Amino acid sequence: MPTGCKELIPLENPDQLHQHLYMDRVQWLSLGDNLKKSIIIIAALCCAALCFDAMAEDSTSTSKLTILRADSGKNLSDMNLSLYSAINDFGISGINVGEAVKFTAPNAGWKLNWIEVMGWSGFNNTTQTFPSDRNFLIEIRDKDYNLLYKFADEQNNYFLSTTPPTGFSAIEIPALQVTGDFYVVFYDRGAMGIAMESDNGTGNSYFFMNGQMIPAQFKMTDTNETIKVNWMIRAVGK
Repeated sequence: MPTGCKELIPLENPDQLHQHLYMDRVQWLSLGDNLKKSIIIIAALCCAALCFDAMAEDSTSTSKLTILRADSGKNLSDMNLSLYSAINDFGISGINVGEAVKFTAPNAGWKLNWIEVMGWSGFNNTTQTFPSDRNFLIEIRDKDYNLLYKFADEQNNYFLSTTPPTGFSAIEIPALQVTGDFYVVFYDRGAMGIAMESDNGTGNSYFFMNGQMIPAQFKMTDTNETIKVNWMIRAVGK
């Protein structure tokens, strides 16, 4: 296990994934609540494959496809990654809270073809079973938050594995032309955890709730330091 990484805590119950996703106590800054949580850094993410070296730029062209990213640009193996679920903070209301990332179409006529998300359904090491199927939701919204596309599916069709993720899962959508700034909004809905990068926040990640984009940032209770996070979501198109 790499130096500085925490040992992964086994999940006693696959339907209680989010009780074990965190290590440090934090509270919300953007919402003004005193909600607290603990963050566990996923050991496997520290060992992510070096094949992502080619993604060091903000956007990468491969076979005429462009990968848009709004994270720090580091290799996955160098990122401080953890799992997050809105349900853990907002309770049942978290079903309607989305993890959103703002992107900018690289040119006129650019079409979005699929979304890449790093996430995990969870796995019960004791019973060797996966969690039950539940739906996540994806929305594509324009710069004014108008809905352009919506898609829902079962999380186990994309994020099923016995170990935490070391890469992204691709979710294909019908080719969708976008112009200028647009948002990809992912609702985990308590079905899974979505990966977030807790260092080097770019300011392009938000919570989408009640029709508003709220910056995704936290205040650490032990240091009183404010940190911005990056949701591990990417947009691919041409």
